[in-house]
Formats: sequence, structure tokens, C-alpha cells
Amino acid sequence: MKKLEVYEFTSNKIKTEFRFESTGPKGIITKIVKFSIVRENLCNLAFGDLVSDDFDDEIISNNGDLRKIISTLANIVHSFTLSNPEIKIAIVPVDRKRKLLYNRIFQQYELEILEFYSIEGFLSVRRTKEQYDPNKLYDAFVISPEKPIFELQQH
Repeated sequence: MKKLEVYEFTSNKIKTEFRFESTGPKGIITKIVKFSIVRENLCNLAFGDLVSDDFDDEIISNNGDLRKIISTLANIVHSFTLSNPEIKIAIVPVDRKRKLLYNRIFQQYELEILEFYSIEGFLSVRRTKEQYDPNKLYDAFVISPEKPIFELQQH
């Protein structure tokens, strides 16, 4: 498998907030990934840009580096789960455009994701969750570490 290019990232001490810089035609854009506890053993992953010293998860920066950003996000999720192997991660798009994008990402990278995580899809119309099916359009996702932590660290 081809090794994908990623951005270097930093985190706060408790590894709940990560930052990296996207570089492209629109310049350097600071990206932020936040993990916040929703309830015991479940956190929400929020992703956005740093705008005027604030977090904006609705902005579309379109800096021409989507693959590199996705690869960096995958590395950040991996880093978070190494520190928090018992916590599931909810990914809830903030709008329809992101819903379509996230579904496309999960479809495209399903096999890579399933190497380390189980995926559940949520359909808000029926308020149900199910094992991920790449042929469906989901409103949200939950990923859970599948492999013991020592196996994750060997990669």
C-alpha cells in the first residue's frame, strides 16, 4: 500500500485538541481537530479552521490538499485512540455537503479504516445505527478501535 503524505501535527497535553497547517493555493490555514466527551466512552470529533482565534467547523477553505488532510486526520484519530483505546469516536457532519464528503471518504477508505476500527452508520430518519454499509448514505458515523492497543502500536 502506498504511504500517503501527511502534515505534522501537535496536540495539547491531554490529547483532546490537535492542530496542523494546511498549505495550498490559499496560503497556510491552521486546522483544528477537537475530541469532546459526549458521554462515557463516546466522544465527538470536530474538525475546522482557526479563524480570528476561534474554531470554525462550517468554513470551507478548499486549499487543494484534501487527501493530505484526510491522511493527517487519520493519523490524529490513531494518536487519540492510542491514548484512549476504550473510547468510541462520533463523526457528525455539520451540513449536507460534509455529509456527502464524509460518506465518500468512508466509502473510499473503508478497507483501510476496517484494519483498525469498526464502523457504525447512523440514519437519523429512522434513528437507528447499524454496521456500516458503503452503499448507504449515513447521517453520522461512530468508529471504535478493534485491535488491541499493542497491535496498533506495531504499525
